Amino acid sequence: MSQRRRFTLALTVAAGLGLSAPALADCGSDMQKLAQDRNVELQRVNDFAKAFHGKPLDPEGFCVKSAGLLRAEAALIAYMDKNKDWCSFPDEAINGLKASHAKNAGFSAKACTVAAKMKKMKEQAAQGGGGGPQAQPLPAGPL
Repeated sequence: MSQRRRFTLALTVAAGLGLSAPALADCGSDMQKLAQDRNVELQRVNDFAKAFHGKPLDPEGFCVKSAGLLRAEAALIAYMDKNKDWCSFPDEAINGLKASHAKNAGFSAKACTVAAKMKKMKEQAAQGGGGGPQAQPLPAGPL
């Protein structure tokens, strides 16, 4: 049987079973795109951190920069979970990415919390209110 005919037969069987386009994912190219998106966002975060040359990071800036990384990682994890069996993604790879994502999300949440506190303190100071305790800057370093 020719390659083209086998492919057509596979699509016909898949359609008959009610499998949609996502079930017929092109694992290699999809993963390449998703991983590239994540790597671009990770590079943005790391470049931002390196720009501080070991000094405390700007929490508001980090909060903004890390949002793209978190979205890219979430998309990658969702794809891998959804297509785990079809694409034969090993549990170790998925779990490793989930652990990395949890770490990144935790650090981002801390940055966003500090940024929100700093913003509130600035607003209070502008309105003539007391300064209260100072928010601590984030430690320096890339993710």
